[in-house]
Amino acid sequence: MGIMKKLASSTALATILLSGAAHADPAVMLGLALNFGGAADTKLGLTTKLLSDNRPDQLVGAIGGTYFFDGTWGLDVGIGYTFDEAAVTLSYDFINNAPQVAAGWANIETVC
Repeated sequence: MGIMKKLASSTALATILLSGAAHADPAVMLGLALNFGGAADTKLGLTTKLLSDNRPDQLVGAIGGTYFFDGTWGLDVGIGYTFDEAAVTLSYDFINNAPQVAAGWANIETVC
């Protein structure tokens, strides 16, 4: 798949996943990411993601960038779930052509 097709596909998917209800505010997640796909392809890195909702206990869309400890970068789109002050995501890294799981802190609104 050419780079332009990958970019167009990821942009379309991100638009669909991040377009939510009008009352939903986005959240930012900072955490660790793990790309997997085989023992030789496993990579660990630091990630930043934009989540489609900042409320706890929500299924969200996610788009993000990752710096891997081997010096490479990744861009991914996927889904996630929010908790109190945290989130987990499952996404696809289009630069490295690998699935990614990530977890970390997120600016989630606390519900009293």
